[in-house]
Amino acid sequence: MNQREQQRKFAERSNINNSTFDAMNTNQTRYSNGQGKNVLPTERDQVRGSGGYVSNGVLYFTGVVVAIVLFIYVIPLVELIVSPTFYKGPLFLLCALSFCVLMGYLWVYIGSKVMKKSRR
Repeated sequence: MNQREQQRKFAERSNINNSTFDAMNTNQTRYSNGQGKNVLPTERDQVRGSGGYVSNGVLYFTGVVVAIVLFIYVIPLVELIVSPTFYKGPLFLLCALSFCVLMGYLWVYIGSKVMKKSRR
């Protein structure tokens, strides 16, 4: 068997028959969640939703900035409220950090709820 025959036989074995491909494609679209619907986004959906990526990015960025600024200001201001032994311990830093992360998360969570209502 020469080189060309080997290449031809390999190509015949590696290609999927059209009928097999059609059956696989039909089964995949039939059993998907959106029966009869296009799974891929259309151009109209992409144009309408393109502003969401930017606004979500801005929302997450401002949430991180709020958490960092809050952490910077919480540490000196809470020194006046808590005892000096608690303030000097590592538990205070853990509490302050968790408080600031929680506030940043709430900023993003509430902002996303407000943005969803404004998009409708």
